[in-house]
Amino acid sequence: MRKAIGADYIIDFDMNIIKNGWLVFQRGKVKFLKYEPDGDFHEKVKLANTVIFPSFVNAHTHLELSLMNFNPIKIKSFFDWLLWIISNRQKLDKEEIKIGVTKGIELSKKWGISFFGDISSFDISRHIIKNGIVFNEIIGNIFNTNARPPLSIHAVYSTSVETIKKAVQKSLKYGTIYQMHVGETAEEEKFVRGEPNLFESLIYPTIGRKRFENIYAENIVAYLEKTGALTNLLIAVHCTNLSRKELEILMRKECGIVICPRSNIFLKTGFPDIEFLIDYEKLGIGTDGLSSNTSLSMLSEIKAIYIKAEGKIDVKKLLKAATIGGAKVLNIEDTYKQSGLFTAIRTEKKITNPLTALLMDDIKVTAFDLKDEKVLNSLKQLSNN
Repeated sequence: MRKAIGADYIIDFDMNIIKNGWLVFQRGKVKFLKYEPDGDFHEKVKLANTVIFPSFVNAHTHLELSLMNFNPIKIKSFFDWLLWIISNRQKLDKEEIKIGVTKGIELSKKWGISFFGDISSFDISRHIIKNGIVFNEIIGNIFNTNARPPLSIHAVYSTSVETIKKAVQKSLKYGTIYQMHVGETAEEEKFVRGEPNLFESLIYPTIGRKRFENIYAENIVAYLEKTGALTNLLIAVHCTNLSRKELEILMRKECGIVICPRSNIFLKTGFPDIEFLIDYEKLGIGTDGLSSNTSLSMLSEIKAIYIKAEGKIDVKKLLKAATIGGAKVLNIEDTYKQSGLFTAIRTEKKITNPLTALLMDDIKVTAFDLKDEKVLNSLKQLSNN
């Protein structure tokens, strides 16, 4: 079925902006046109006051924890939050987790998100999420040899070196990407150096354990290298407290990097060095989950970065990181481009700059699928509401 959708502005996968552009979809292929196409169409519509671009990719989520009642006002530090997570996440039963994942997907669609880089702690979200990558979480000092890649090695402070090595070796064997929370807090730097830190003085005594091994390094990235985790299959998430030297090494190794700005703000862990990272091809953006954020809105992440950087970062580059950049990080670029999944933003007023529209509050957002037989009706409804 041949379909055509026009809008005030259409943005393609290379972030080219097409004024009064059109999307033509036929037999699983999308064309971006600068003119209205001729010929017969199964469906054809032109949307007013609308910007269309490739679907948002939420490159780091925890959708299984979507029912946790996160309240940023009650969180005084990352460690307050970590103790809260430890004591509460195991209270969720299987049905609640399923409901949480479904809720997270539905909320995401309303924010224009169709693809996820999700972390599964309970082996549930991978059975529900259709688009993107679901990583099976690895934590502690015992490696489950039956763990199915792709894997998510939790963090240096929560996973033993031997377990990290085994998880990486399995990932390399299957050629699959793996992810890890890296440098989310300044205390991780102290941990890898063997200096006094809150993981060992506060968290470990609370959960009744000690440090797994006495292995140290000059910084977090050097620690990753010592464990064998520093490869081009690594996705480093957060990177909030890494030095530019460490970030340079990650980029030189062609690691994926995902930043989660609002989660970092709410947990008071700092803010990633966006100005340094913004031109990196394998840079993605994540919301983290509703267990550490107030929404799953990628637009809110873009706005948070833009405001924090005092407007010094090009919004087009932020959009790239939130879309095709995330797809590159998750190694799903081809699938992403062929999916027919896009995002539409509609404003009440005439749009003179599509990038400015991304920063506006009074907008309507939706994810849509060009393969959906009813897609044009739903987009017309967005336009009419």
